[in-house]
Amino acid sequence: MKEKASAFLIGGALFAVLLIVCFNSWLALRSVQVLGEDEYWVAHTWQVINAVEQVIGSAKDAETGNRGFLLTDDDSYLEPYTRAVRELPAEIDKIQQLTVDNPRQQARIPEMRAVVDQRLKLLEQGIDARRAGEGNTLRLLVLSGTGKSEMDHLRSIVAAMQDEEQRLLTQRTARSKTARVRAQWTVLAASIFDVVMIALSFWLLSRERGFRQRADQAAQRLEKLQAISDVGLTQLNIADLTSALLERLRSVINADGVVLCNWHGGELEVVRGNGVAARPGHRLQLTPQDPLYMAAMENRLITASGSAAQAIPLEGLRNQMQTVLIIPLTIEGRVASLLLAGRREENAFKDQDRELLTVAADRISMALDRSNAYEAERVARQLAEASALEVQTLNSELEDRVRLRTAELEAINRELEAFSYSVSHDLRAPLRSVDGFSLALEEDFQEALNAEGKDFIRRIRAGVQKMGQLIDSLLQLSRITRAEIVREDVNVSELAEDVARELRLQNLDRNLVFTIQPGLVANADPRLLRVALENLLGNAVKFTANVSETHIEFGRSEETGEFYIRDNGAGFDMKYANKLFIAFQRLHGDKDFKGSGIGLATVSRVIRRHQGAIRAEGAVNQGATFRFTLG
Repeated sequence: MKEKASAFLIGGALFAVLLIVCFNSWLALRSVQVLGEDEYWVAHTWQVINAVEQVIGSAKDAETGNRGFLLTDDDSYLEPYTRAVRELPAEIDKIQQLTVDNPRQQARIPEMRAVVDQRLKLLEQGIDARRAGEGNTLRLLVLSGTGKSEMDHLRSIVAAMQDEEQRLLTQRTARSKTARVRAQWTVLAASIFDVVMIALSFWLLSRERGFRQRADQAAQRLEKLQAISDVGLTQLNIADLTSALLERLRSVINADGVVLCNWHGGELEVVRGNGVAARPGHRLQLTPQDPLYMAAMENRLITASGSAAQAIPLEGLRNQMQTVLIIPLTIEGRVASLLLAGRREENAFKDQDRELLTVAADRISMALDRSNAYEAERVARQLAEASALEVQTLNSELEDRVRLRTAELEAINRELEAFSYSVSHDLRAPLRSVDGFSLALEEDFQEALNAEGKDFIRRIRAGVQKMGQLIDSLLQLSRITRAEIVREDVNVSELAEDVARELRLQNLDRNLVFTIQPGLVANADPRLLRVALENLLGNAVKFTANVSETHIEFGRSEETGEFYIRDNGAGFDMKYANKLFIAFQRLHGDKDFKGSGIGLATVSRVIRRHQGAIRAEGAVNQGATFRFTLG
């Protein structure tokens, strides 16, 4: 209740002070405005006086120029007269505008204008008479001088106006001086009062603020002390923990700088600093007289001030701090670290700061102990991760090398394919010539050749035909390598049935039994896939030529998703399996099974073009199984 009353009184007082300050400011502003108006009218009066004097001066210039012309008949003397005739109406208009606020002056303006016009007309008559050659100079001067009454009249008007303005000037000057003095005193009094009120307000505010700050500081210290415990529970990394702890500790005791050092039985190792320069890892050898050595050995808080603080071997503290608190941190009953907190003023730490630091030291010790255990575990984990990372790096480098070598091999293969395609085309022409001439020789000279000669011709033609088959196979391999893949959904079962039907027609003398799994579908290029099936199924038919009943099976594995073609033919030795898909590599002689040695190489190219894989399984005289995927 008392706090509410105090707050109400302070608020009311501040509001009253604000109203008074605003009123004083208004008074000062009003005084300055009045002063400005009075000074304006003083300046205005001087303007009127100067304008009136300018009119009388112009009239005199007109008189002077007129007389010079009458005496000399020289037009150059008329220049003052001409200028006066041109400027006098405007000068009189200016006086009329300046005196619009004064009726008495306004009443004199028409009279002044009439007198000036009358006098100028008289002067103009004298000039015209002189130019016309009438009369002598003396008579003309007398004529121009007859206007003395007008000039006297003009002078009397000017004098009356000047007297009026001098009267106003005296009044306005006096009023301006009074306003200036009043404004000065008003501003001075208002300023003094405002300063007093502002000072009173600041005193009240600072007093109230002091009460609140002390209460807030007490609450903040409790919060910050709790924050030290929270940091110890949330931070596990030793570097992050020490950084956060030192920052919180520095704010708790309002220190200018804090440093954490590890204790190694007479040697000190700097861990981290906050607010002062510190070199982590720097080691210092201490002497028994050093306050740091004493704090560690006696396990108690020590305050170093003045010269004792200057003797601390840590450069950042020694050069900047006048008071340093040194407290040991104990872990499992032994001193593990020293905590130093400094301020730049001598004897700056109070008893409550020492108490807070002692309580905080216990919490920091527990947090460091917990973090050290975690750090040991983390280091062990990092070593294991580093080994794994090294293996991963080596694997990555190996993969890069493999990709590079693969790219090089692909480029070489492309060159070889282009070369084989070109060579195959170039070989066809001479082969056709050899075949044609050998056929002509056989037909046209059959009677002249003996049996051995006819056998030679048959061998020549058989070799030519085999060479033609090899060239056709090479051309097919080259086309497949360079052909564009156009994928679509293909019914692989129907495609296999179609190939099997053609093989039956080509081998009517054999008992071929095909078992083809229905409903097999794949996304592939149907043209290239047919080439692969023709070669795989054709191989199965060819290598089962020596069995009484041929069984060829085509299907798809549910476990691996691979397509397979299985036969009961001659099979092969698995140690030669790596040669099956290489061009011109054959595991059986040409006498046993005819072929070019390019069929399975063509299949391998088709599968690779589909981003798939192919492999073979078999045993001698127990058949073979070819498995492939289509990517």
